[in-house]
Amino acid sequence: MRRHMFVGLSVILGIAILCGVLIYLGWNSATSLGARLLAGVGIVAHQIMMLGWWGFLLLAGVVLATLLLWSLSWWIILRAYGVRVSWWAVWRARMCGFAITYLTPSMYLGGEPASVYLIAREQQGTSPTTRIVATILVAKLLEGLCLLAFIYLGVYYALATKLLPLDDTWAIVIGMVLFGGFLALLMFNLAGHRLWGTRLLGWLKERVPWKRALEIAEAKVREVEEDVFIAFREHGRATLIAFFLNLLATLFVFLRPQVFFLFALRAFFPVSHLAMIYTLFIFLGAFFWITPGGTGVFEVGSWGIFSLFSLISLATHTPIAVPQESAVAFALTLKTIEFPLVGLGLFYLIRVGFLKIPKPPLHR
Repeated sequence: MRRHMFVGLSVILGIAILCGVLIYLGWNSATSLGARLLAGVGIVAHQIMMLGWWGFLLLAGVVLATLLLWSLSWWIILRAYGVRVSWWAVWRARMCGFAITYLTPSMYLGGEPASVYLIAREQQGTSPTTRIVATILVAKLLEGLCLLAFIYLGVYYALATKLLPLDDTWAIVIGMVLFGGFLALLMFNLAGHRLWGTRLLGWLKERVPWKRALEIAEAKVREVEEDVFIAFREHGRATLIAFFLNLLATLFVFLRPQVFFLFALRAFFPVSHLAMIYTLFIFLGAFFWITPGGTGVFEVGSWGIFSLFSLISLATHTPIAVPQESAVAFALTLKTIEFPLVGLGLFYLIRVGFLKIPKPPLHR
């Protein structure tokens, strides 16, 4: 019950924030709140229409290519581990994981158990579940490394150009050092065969009363840690190919604002600005993704982030500010592209029974 209340409240909060943004944009166009809301919708819709069909299709292609590359990367890792599963099954599992992750409080984690479940279901016991867990852990590690590489590029430009306020810059630096340190320790543990997870559970097993449960957990964690170590020791080539595919997928995410504003405003961001924008969006997705799909939050965040940077006009080669309505239009255009993909993932989950739609009560 509490979970349903939390989800309901987060949906209401997201819609309220989004409506507030649209009312603000349409404030000078009407007098009543309803008319201002409609005026704001019209202003943003006009900005989206400025993108044109070619711009919209190219941006949609970039989003779809990102998901395809992530799926292909995981498929390569699965095959390296001997998990023989079709590309179509991996794509379905990835889409289902993407849908759950997109709708949960964190933009980057949440849907992995569903992806593992679907691949294990496809295998019907042919491959151990722990091995499938290991493959998705390797895939997420590679995604994290690529994410970190582009984030550090943004941090470098933030320090070099001093475009961001000093307090904001140091908050980003500290956050990224902590994130990078955690990822480095995780890599050191898994690639170095340190088995810290297994050792921790073994230590707890001797000191807490849940001995049997911890013995089972220790055995499962050991299997996963051993399998991930094998990826780096015996499947180095496949892991490297998967890494480069992830790097290309991250590049596509990096380029999304560039594609939108090139077509919508005939202007572009310098690489330094684009790198800092990417880094700030990662922070937004990691710490402020508190509504399903980031509704409202992503629009306000886009508005705030793009207000810090200027575009270069293709016509005049002079800096221009990003209009507020264009920033909101960017966020809503991405949602227009991503929501059908999320819906497709949820459709797959319902079909296999992972999500169940409650039946209405019978009236007697």
